[in-house]
Amino acid sequence: MFRKTTTLFLTGMLLAVAPSATATAATDIAVLIDGKVQQYDQSPVLVQDRCLVPLRGIFETLGATITWEEMTQSVTAVKGSDTIKLQIGSSAATKNGQNLTLSVAPQVVHDRTMVPVRFVAEALGADVYWNEDTQSVDIRTANYIGKQFPKAPAMLIDTAKDYTAVVNTNKGTFKIHLFDNDSPITVNNFVFLARDHYYDHVKFHRIIERFMIQTGDPTGSGAGGPGYSFQDELPPKKPYTPGIVAMANAGPNTNGSQFFIGTGDDVQYLNKAPFYTVFGEVSAGMDVVKAIAATPVQEKQWGDEKSSPIEVVTIDSIIIEEK
Repeated sequence: MFRKTTTLFLTGMLLAVAPSATATAATDIAVLIDGKVQQYDQSPVLVQDRCLVPLRGIFETLGATITWEEMTQSVTAVKGSDTIKLQIGSSAATKNGQNLTLSVAPQVVHDRTMVPVRFVAEALGADVYWNEDTQSVDIRTANYIGKQFPKAPAMLIDTAKDYTAVVNTNKGTFKIHLFDNDSPITVNNFVFLARDHYYDHVKFHRIIERFMIQTGDPTGSGAGGPGYSFQDELPPKKPYTPGIVAMANAGPNTNGSQFFIGTGDDVQYLNKAPFYTVFGEVSAGMDVVKAIAATPVQEKQWGDEKSSPIEVVTIDSIIIEEK
């Protein structure tokens, strides 16, 4: 029954500021929209630990049209049914007539109106993340599909070493011992994607408490992937049990980036049809995995399976340790 679904399965902070504040150049900070680094005619600035970027650049890239009112020094941005109004030097803003308060007011820097990137992006319906390691603002719209690669990665791991993935989520941290000897191709792929920050801020899009939790798709739809597929490593050397980590797929040799973690006894039914490459096992933090599995869910739009999380659960980062 796992093979018939059409989606991948298991088979399924930062505008310028009030004059009293000081804007500090933040040339080392990158702003990405759907994975593409933005280039502005005025570099981002930091004001009270908030990142400000040129007004026109951020609004128009996110699909909004803007109107400037010189007399009031205010801007109106429209995207679809949403209307956002801001004023230079004022921390007050509105969205669709609702009053909002900015942590930092818009300001002019070198003849450019600068606005808080987080406020603007979120007001226009995008998700915004701060990546401390890369010093970047990561903006993801509904069109985000994740980084795409032309082919699966070359072998980069050393199977003489032990690899552990430290998975940081907004529910806590757990660790996965990776089976690089049993499934070297799959572990190599996982290590490559993790080190490339591919999994950062990716949602757990499918949760069935008695069965498994599934993640690894940057689109959050269950149909996304890295742009390539690679071969299965079957049959699995270890049985499907709670805590086991395996690749999700849409059929033979269609592995990409999505994976699942067994969370309940129902995962053992997969032992009757072992079509999913096992490449690791939770070695610490199973309580966190269980907490994720306990997330309230509702029926998916495309079927009657009750597995769509009501609240957002995400991977913050995956750190690979090797010994």
